[in-house]
Amino acid sequence: MQSPLSRFTNRIAFLVGQKSLPLGRISRFRLQTGIASAKERCREKGFRVKKSVAILVLLVLASPIGGFAAPVTPTGPATGQATSGPALVSLGELHAFAFTNKREYVVGEPVFLTLLLANWSQKSTFELQGYLHLANDFEVMVARSRELPKRFTAGLPTDAFAPGPTYVLRPREWNTLRRSLCYEPEHPSGFLFDQPGRYTIACKANAAVNYSPRVLTFPEIQIEIKEPVAGDLKALELIRRPDCAESLQELQIQGESAKIWQDLVARFPDSLWVPYAKLLLARQALEGEQSDYNEVAKQFEAILSDSVDFPLRNDLCYYCAMCQDRLGRPLETLRWLYRIQREYPLSPNIHASDRLFRKYIYQPGWEQRYAPWYLRE
Repeated sequence: MQSPLSRFTNRIAFLVGQKSLPLGRISRFRLQTGIASAKERCREKGFRVKKSVAILVLLVLASPIGGFAAPVTPTGPATGQATSGPALVSLGELHAFAFTNKREYVVGEPVFLTLLLANWSQKSTFELQGYLHLANDFEVMVARSRELPKRFTAGLPTDAFAPGPTYVLRPREWNTLRRSLCYEPEHPSGFLFDQPGRYTIACKANAAVNYSPRVLTFPEIQIEIKEPVAGDLKALELIRRPDCAESLQELQIQGESAKIWQDLVARFPDSLWVPYAKLLLARQALEGEQSDYNEVAKQFEAILSDSVDFPLRNDLCYYCAMCQDRLGRPLETLRWLYRIQREYPLSPNIHASDRLFRKYIYQPGWEQRYAPWYLRE
């Protein structure tokens, strides 16, 4: 008899099908491989099994967006031959999901919100146009228990200018976006979640789906913010300042906070903020004018091996790939990119517009010429 996790895995594999997904490049084999590696980690920590099941339930059972979208204006094939316009496309196969990396945090810990837009259709193509930016068309409302909700914009003025990308979801494709919820300049500490309690996160996005205006509403999320344990309390006091909160929001050192993060690593090596501090310092070294990319890559790999529960492990793999690319090592770069695809299929870095994925994987013919088969297995 199949376990619940196996049944959900088979359901996902059935919906995805045998074809590779051009945006996510997630074949049935890679999806099952990623889930298998996740199940192996689940055996080490029991709470991860519940999280894996919850994500799979969310992907399979989430409510679709109702209504119909206007037909897409045909562009014709590459040969230039004319095609007839399609009929109205049902939005019943377009699903919107939202989930955080976990449900319990401590004060001052970043919350990472993942948005997933999935096309379950076997025939229809959806074209989404919108800013989907925290300070523009994407609205995030955060409310502490028994308090009025407030819009979160990470300190940016509403209706701020932002590029308006177009997301094309062909049959059985999905695309993921990630938003960090950490920095709130109106709070003295600079942290959005600066008090313990139960918080509700509600988000929606205004977008044009096949040239028809739509409001994408995502399910509400509830998280619990707790006081840090004694060992982390002093570390929190050290970084409880706006420039540190903004650094965690942008994942890039802001202001004069570099010395603070160095002190944190030296004084509190077991703190939950140490992997973030090491990542920020390594990123600063990566962007330096005279960076030693070999040493920087070793820093990222050390964080990856030391921090099993770090929520930004897919980013660490991506930065390792970036270092290898700058060192002129295409096969090593591909090795890291394939690892992201295999182990983190919902990574927001997997996209055709991403520089490294476009250069090494989505460029026609490049993969067949330079990528050995064993890098993809």
